[in-house]
Amino acid sequence: MGAAEYLLKPLSREKLHSALGNIWPEAETQASISVSLPEQQQTPLILVAEDNETNISTLWHYLPKIGYRLALAQNGREAIIKAKQQKPQLILMDLQMPEMDGLEAMHRIRSDKETAAIPIIALTALAMPGDRDKCLAAGANDYMTKPVSLKHLASTIKRILVRE
Repeated sequence: MGAAEYLLKPLSREKLHSALGNIWPEAETQASISVSLPEQQQTPLILVAEDNETNISTLWHYLPKIGYRLALAQNGREAIIKAKQQKPQLILMDLQMPEMDGLEAMHRIRSDKETAAIPIIALTALAMPGDRDKCLAAGANDYMTKPVSLKHLASTIKRILVRE
């Protein structure tokens, strides 16, 4: 069984209508198909700065289901670059990553006027005394320890985005 058509992202109403018209030509003669696609500009973009595949997979499956678009950075350097390029509405920042850790990445994001105002939630698996204070001093808006409760993460994201 093969595909009759395929679509590439980003999806547009015209491309979808054209593909459906190729599959069902009779749809072309009927009233135009009304499709409501989410506006990407209205869907908040979250930059996930994380190197652990299990954590990435969990966030990738959960956050889009509750209304967020995602971008991935697998180390601190990449997080800084993607924050500047993509201007996410929020960053989830793991503290222990290769090349550059989350604390240093947060310092650099906060010191750049283009990215300084982006809210950051720091995430760590190895919670040590004083980590919360270090993260907040580095510029995190909030701090969570792993494993993260997805419901708590969702409410924290919502609270921060509503404030911004």
